[in-house]
Amino acid sequence: MRVAAEGHENTQAIDETDVSSVPEKFPECKTDERMNPTLIVIPTLDPEQGADTGHRAQLSAGCDTRLVVIHDYFKKGFTKTVNQGLRQRWSDEDVCILNDDIQMFNYGWLRALQNALYAREELGIVGPSGDCASSTRAGRLGDTGLVEINTLPFWCVLIRREAIDQVGYLDEAFIHYSSDTWWCLKAKRAGWERAWLRPLYLWHEHQASGFQHEWRTHDSEAFKRRLMELV
Repeated sequence: MRVAAEGHENTQAIDETDVSSVPEKFPECKTDERMNPTLIVIPTLDPEQGADTGHRAQLSAGCDTRLVVIHDYFKKGFTKTVNQGLRQRWSDEDVCILNDDIQMFNYGWLRALQNALYAREELGIVGPSGDCASSTRAGRLGDTGLVEINTLPFWCVLIRREAIDQVGYLDEAFIHYSSDTWWCLKAKRAGWERAWLRPLYLWHEHQASGFQHEWRTHDSEAFKRRLMELV
């Protein structure tokens, strides 16, 4: 452990890769030279809750992690808060963006995401089964493999550092919504695959913290403008 200082639902199977390297539990944390260490970024309106979630996330990660909890004290929204955390990334780190309302972690949850992310060189971002305000992907007992999807909601994702280097941070034209969808679409255009790890499930309370109707309206219009730029 290192010391800390809304989307479309189009899916298709990648190749029913049996992710046998993703067991439910890991007896120990073993170093794999293919894998970068991970910075866990937790944006939060409640720093105590964020710190508690981060502590439990690190204890159960099953791999080398560093944690930053970013308090959105001035209520600037999800996008700027996450970017503040991304700017604290060390050059060798992948990033896990994680909501502060995860209720339960299985031991080795992050190692499982790592093993999935590094199963294919083209994968730039992966996420677990679970639900959130904008998307539900409920894995079932016995599920295996990865499913390629168009976009991932950023309540829990692991992003390869090379993808961040190429795609960049979240687009601050968005305050709170759609910045995750837009990032995934940019990653797609840059050639990075996005995937859902079906066997891994995290319990997410999906409180929709920071909800602002004005923000949703603003970000919906911003998303339309961004799409028009692609035409």
